[in-house]
Formats: sequence, structure tokens, C-alpha cells
Amino acid sequence: MFYNYIKIGWRNLMRQKVFSAINIVGMTVAFCVAFLLGIAAYFEWSYDQFHTNKNGVFLVYTAERMVDGSVQNNSSHAAVFGPTIEKECSAVQAASRFAWDYEAVSYKEKSLDLSVNFVDPAFLSMFSFPVLEGDKNALRQASHILITKKAADKLFPGESPIGKLVQINMNNHLQPFTIAGIMADVPRNSSISFEVLCSFQNVISALPDPNTWDNQAYQVFVQLRPHTSPAMLETQMNDVIQRYRTNKLSSMKENGVTPGADGKLLSMHTLPLADMHFREEGNTGGGINPFYPWMLVIMALLIIGTASINFINLSMGRSFTRAGEIGLRKALGAVRNQLIMQFWCEALIVCTVAFIASLVLGALLLPAFNRLFSYHLSFSILLNVKLISWTIVAFFFVTVLAGGYPAWLVARTNLIEVLKGKMSLGKSGFLRNTLIIVQFVVAVLLISSTAILWQQLNYLRTRPMGFDTEQVISVPITGNVDATKVLARIQQQLNGDPHVISSTASYMNLGAGLAGGESTWKVGFDFKGHEAKAVWVPVEYDYLQTLGLKLVAGRDFSRSYGADSNTVIVNEKLAATLDGGKDVIGQHFEFDGQQIQIIGIIKDFNFKSLRQGIGPLALKLTPSLGAAAIFVKVKPADLPGAMAAVEKAWRAVVPQGDFKGSFLNENVNRMYEAEARLATIIVCSAVLAILISCMGLFAVAVLVIGQRNREIGIRKVMGASVGSIVTLLSAGFLKLVAIAIVIASPMAWYIMSTWLQHFAYRIQIQWWLFILVGLAALIIAFFTISIQTIRTAFMNPVKSIKTA
Repeated sequence: MFYNYIKIGWRNLMRQKVFSAINIVGMTVAFCVAFLLGIAAYFEWSYDQFHTNKNGVFLVYTAERMVDGSVQNNSSHAAVFGPTIEKECSAVQAASRFAWDYEAVSYKEKSLDLSVNFVDPAFLSMFSFPVLEGDKNALRQASHILITKKAADKLFPGESPIGKLVQINMNNHLQPFTIAGIMADVPRNSSISFEVLCSFQNVISALPDPNTWDNQAYQVFVQLRPHTSPAMLETQMNDVIQRYRTNKLSSMKENGVTPGADGKLLSMHTLPLADMHFREEGNTGGGINPFYPWMLVIMALLIIGTASINFINLSMGRSFTRAGEIGLRKALGAVRNQLIMQFWCEALIVCTVAFIASLVLGALLLPAFNRLFSYHLSFSILLNVKLISWTIVAFFFVTVLAGGYPAWLVARTNLIEVLKGKMSLGKSGFLRNTLIIVQFVVAVLLISSTAILWQQLNYLRTRPMGFDTEQVISVPITGNVDATKVLARIQQQLNGDPHVISSTASYMNLGAGLAGGESTWKVGFDFKGHEAKAVWVPVEYDYLQTLGLKLVAGRDFSRSYGADSNTVIVNEKLAATLDGGKDVIGQHFEFDGQQIQIIGIIKDFNFKSLRQGIGPLALKLTPSLGAAAIFVKVKPADLPGAMAAVEKAWRAVVPQGDFKGSFLNENVNRMYEAEARLATIIVCSAVLAILISCMGLFAVAVLVIGQRNREIGIRKVMGASVGSIVTLLSAGFLKLVAIAIVIASPMAWYIMSTWLQHFAYRIQIQWWLFILVGLAALIIAFFTISIQTIRTAFMNPVKSIKTA
């Protein structure tokens, strides 16, 4: 019997090729979009799930109370912290410290900038990063390293790297290391990424005092013992803090910091490895908003739902042409369930064809989707049994949703009425109107959200950062080089170049450069018996001039003062927190065994993204620093020529290093790639939603206007004009769209207001934006239905009355 339903359903679809094509195309596009967005969401949720110990490994972070009552979370700890809690906390089975940087790794004449991570030996047992070849205990020796297969293939093409001696530039000194093993490449869905693993003992050996608790610069991961809990570990770590950080706690009390609800000034917490991708407490994970994958799923469901509503409306419209067939079936004894099954099978055929077509279309569009949204998705993700199961369930739910209601509606019609060739689907059309409203609520919601998101994104890109972004080129220092010598030689190469105004260097790049960026180093220091914290940035001479920073008090670093290497310039935010906001120019404090003098105050500038507010900042003159980036200020007349001049100078000085120069405005724009990707997704979804909604609206217009042909003919005979008839027929539909606008606007305002709270700097949502969006939706809806209303209004009234 089921085969018979399928065969008859296929014949019916072939007889109505236009109807079938519209439904198949609509559902194919919807399935394809849902397929792409769904695997993107699944990929986000799959982060760090491949680790065997994912439920037992945690990142440790500190919640610190501030004077104003706020709480700052920080995952940086002293080097001694990891071994201490491993020894004194019974809940800890193993601990590993974690630090990373991009370093130049050289072999013979070849040099590559690779991500080098410094970890303890327990790291390999805590995390599921397999060693494919070589010594799995290599990290027990400071001179041995492990390298990923991809990095090994680049550095040693065609030969085994095991036992090879390489050199790594550490603190401007070349240090030899032996490659003791090859590791599997780190999966793309890992919050922790690396290309080289090196023993943390190399970090310890470079510290002047490895046992100090003041240098908070390293992350710590812990693995819990069986039958212990994170809460138990947090309690034990808080006891450790009370014993070893007495100076810090005393300083906080003297500064007037009040305890939180738990009675603590400092409290230790754990961040599960499985949650790292969606949390911001540590700098290792992505810090992705946890709502982001849900948003992808919601977008997919909205598109599928809109297409299903469209399917229902088209099915309802088509049922009028099948009144005779349905009546004959009923007269010959067909029961309601049989009619429902027949119509559902037709929906199943359409959805099956659309689903297969969507997979083919998705495969063709996946490379473009990856490029557009900066993903690296592949069809291998579909091999997951759980994902396949959910896909099958969702598919059958859609077929029931799209085919079920029209089938039930047709099956319940009166036999005598359908034998006369007439069908009535209800005068009120309550459900039909509700479906139209739902479609346009989705469309208006997406259009409004898109408009607000683009406004915020444009605001982020154009808001002044407080430093010159248009005329400054950022050049990350790459290659196995001495950063100080590179700066001096590049300055010599650029000396006298007509494009160049000035140049400098810094430990911190600004924005997201082509070799990374936004790396900051936050330190604490004692100022008149009170502890202060600031982002500490070693810089070269001419830093303020090159970046266009404004000096509001004191003076700049100067080569005329020999002692400026022991001076700092602070921003207004830090100056306000020191000594009660009094004049701090000329005052001293001790840091790292040196007496440091404050010689100037600069106007606050956004050295990090606009998602965050401006924090305390100290610029420390360090002429022999290991700089991360060189900055070159150029004249605006010929920016491409200036970039070419800087690149030429770089290649003359560092021929073996990659040139990754970019203007700072490009770096700033790259910081908001996540927002740009989100905007693109919503724009595409909004366009699809409005197109599918218009298809559904057109179908309903055909349906309703077809029922009113006699009325229209009579009105024309009585003297009604074409304009009055078009207005009459359009008013009801436009009223439904207006209702959708009224419902969607406050929803969009609430959702986007909540999203904007994640930014320290944000736009104010304007009321007129919703009016513009509403007018746009009304105009689109009017033009959609006017196609059919104008055609009907111009029909011969005699023909309308005869055929009604």
C-alpha cells in the first residue's frame, strides 16, 4: 500500500511540475542552509571533546576583588603555583604549567616561525595529543622537544626529524634542542594549539627568582583524582593562597578592597576543559560567546520553519485544483487516514528529493562557506552517529510539519462539497494568517538584527582608538633574528626615505596583526605600600610620536636623558589609581629590583579591542627589548609606495623571515572578524527568509484572491476602479505584515540589546531603525501580492462571475 501511495504521489507531482519545482527548490535551499549552519554549530560544540580526560581536566583561574567592588578573573599564575598545588592539594592528580609564544625554529639554512608551547611532562598524560613516533617522555629533559607532523614536514621535507638538532630563538639567544618525537597534528577543534612542545624547565631557567609569587604570567592546568570534585580542589587552593600570598592579601586590605559574599578577597576557581572554548576566564580558549552555536541552530530552524510554512501554503493553494480527485476518492470509500497518508507521501517525496539535492548543493558550496566564514569544515563531520540520528529525526519532523496539516485539512472536507468541485479551507483563515505573521516576524527580526549588527560593526571599525591607525604600518618580527638589531638596521634602511616619518618598536602589537596580536603582559607592583596592576609594555624610543599618542602631563622618553631606561609613562587610567589620583609625575616605585620613575601621563587609548574598556597601562622604555612588532609611521600621500618601501627594507635586513606588514586600521578590522562573520550569516539568513516568505505570501494571495473572483467581478460591474480593488485585496495582507512588524520589533530590540552588552563601547539602538525596517517589509510584501491583485483587478468581470 505504501508503494502505491508513493507511485500515485510521484504522478501527481509530475502533473504539477511548476508547483513541485517551487516546493523542491524552496526546501532544497532551506535544507542546504540548515545543513551548513548545523555542521558549523556542531563543530563549535565539538571543541575539546576529543580529550579522554575532558571531564577531569581544569584550567585554574583567580577571581580578584577590586576597590570599586568589581571582580577581575585572571588565569595567570606564578611559576611556583603549579608544583605547589600538585604537592599540597590532595585533589590534584597532576598539574602542568603552560606558556606559549611564536619562536623562530631553525634547521641548517631553513627557519620557520612556529607556535612553541612550554609545558610540564604531565601535559601529555592529561591531554589526548598522541606522540606518533619517538620518545613519549621527551619533556622530562629540557633539551628535548616534540614537533607536530605538519611542522616536521615543513622543516624536514622528505627526511625523518627524529634526533635532528634545531635552534630556537629564546630571549634573543639561539638555543639548541634535539627533536625527540613527532606528534599528531593538533585538531582544529582544540582550544590549545601548538607546533612545538618544549619543557617548562626552559622557562624556569630564565627566571631570576623561580620561587617568587609576584610574577603572575603562566597558566596552570590540573587533573583531578578520581572521586574528587572541583569544589574540593577550589577549597584546597584557597588554603594555599592564604598561606603563600599574604603580602598580596595585606596589600588589598590596605587599599580598601572589601571581601565578596564568600568573605574572600582572592578566590580560586576551575574552568572545565570542555567549556574553555566558550569561556573568557583564560586566554587559551576562543572566548566564543556560548550563544553563537545556538544562534546558528536557531537560524537553521527559522529557515526550515519558514520553508515549511511556505510548503503548507502552497499545498493549501494546490488543494483547490484537486477537489474533484479528493471527492471521488471519498466516494469510492477512502477514509481520512488514507487521504492523509497520500498527501504525506507526496510531501515525503518532495522533501526527500530536496534533501538529496541539498547535500549535493552543500558539497558544492562548502568550500565557499568555509572561505566566507573562516571555517575549515569537511564532510567527515557527518560520519558522527549522533549527528546522523538527529538529522534523520529532524527530516521526518519536517515532512510531518510540511505535509501533515494540508493533508489533515483536505481529509476533513465535506464529501458533497468536494464532489461539486468546491473546497472551503475555512473562512477565518486563522492558521493561514498566523503562518504569514510568523514568516514575516522571522524576516523582520532578521532584517532588524542585521541592521543593528552592521551599525555596531561599523562603529567598532570607525571609532577612534586613540592612536593613529591610517598612517602606521605594523611589522611583526619573524625569523631567527635579534629584534634590537633588526630595528636598528631597518631604521638605517629607511633613513632618508621620503615615505617615512618615524619608526619604533614594542613588545605588544596593536590589533590583530598577520602574525597574531593583542598579546599583553599584566604585572603587579608596589606603589607607596599599595599594590597596583597594569598592562606592562616595553617600548622603544619615538613610540608616542609614531603612534600619535597624546601626552597630557610630563614628558616623553628622550635620548637626552641617559636614565630613561628606568622610567615609565602611564596612561590616565593608571595615574588615577595611583596615590589617590594625585600628581604622580616624578614619583618612584620598585619593580623587578629596579627603582622606576614616572615621567609622563598619556591620554587613554584602546590598546585592546572595543569589547573591553581601557585598563591601566605602563609604557616602559626598554632599548634592548625583544620586540614583537616594529611600527613605521608614513606619509599619507602614497600609502602603497610606503608599504613597498618598508617591505624592501625588511627583506634587505631579514631575507629569511616572512614579511607580514599591515596598516593598523587593517589590524583593528581583523579584531572584529567574529562580528563580521555573524553579520554575514544573519544577512544571508534574512535574505533567504524574506524570499521564502514572499513565495508563501504570493501562494496565499493566489489562494485567497481565487476565492473572491465572483466578489471582484460584481464590484467591477458596480463601478469599482482597479485602484480600489487592488487596495481592497492588499489591505488584509498588509495588515498581517504590520502585525508581524509590531511583534518582531521589540523582540529584535531585546535580543540585540542583550548582545550589545558584551561590548564596552556600543551604539544606542534608534527607534527610527524599526520604522525603516517595517516600511521595507511592507513595500516588499505589497509588491509581492500586487502581482496577483493587479492581474485579478484587470480581469473581465463577466469572466470572473462565470468562473467563480
